[in-house]
Amino acid sequence: MSARAPPKCPPPGDHALLPRVKEALGASLLSHGVTPEGHLCVMVPPDKIREVAQAVKNMGFDHVLSLSAVDYIAEKKFLLVYVFASYLSPELKNQLLHVRAEIPRDSPKVASIADIYPSADYEERECHEMFGIWFEGNPHMGKRFLLDPDCCIDEKTGKPLYPLRKDFKVPDWGLMG
Repeated sequence: MSARAPPKCPPPGDHALLPRVKEALGASLLSHGVTPEGHLCVMVPPDKIREVAQAVKNMGFDHVLSLSAVDYIAEKKFLLVYVFASYLSPELKNQLLHVRAEIPRDSPKVASIADIYPSADYEERECHEMFGIWFEGNPHMGKRFLLDPDCCIDEKTGKPLYPLRKDFKVPDWGLMG
């Protein structure tokens, strides 16, 4: 039995930020929803992520609070989940904007936004180590960040393995007796 995959974007709903986000993102906004916590969530094309990040920054969201991925192995896709927030804008202070994009699992690449949002650098590097997603333009891609240099390397091929992919097999380290 497998667990049901979570929805990629929550159900549509009205949100006070939606008119501004629609205006800022234009045709890059594919769909939208509102999270159970009341945050606006938008789906965007992966090839527009840099333009979307710049538009979101121009709106006043001044940092990336988190960046992660969800492995939709049955669909052969990853869902990238960016959460933007603001320390400086009083009107955005209590808002989180979720920006999501799907990328193919067999060629997991997307443009880096670390030059637009320096706070995305560590998040992109972590996402690379855990899922194998390559953030084009991030100068730190391919360097070990969190994992031990000897961890998660395929003994037969010498290639890295990614521990948060759903098909990752935990090695038998002989710890269970």
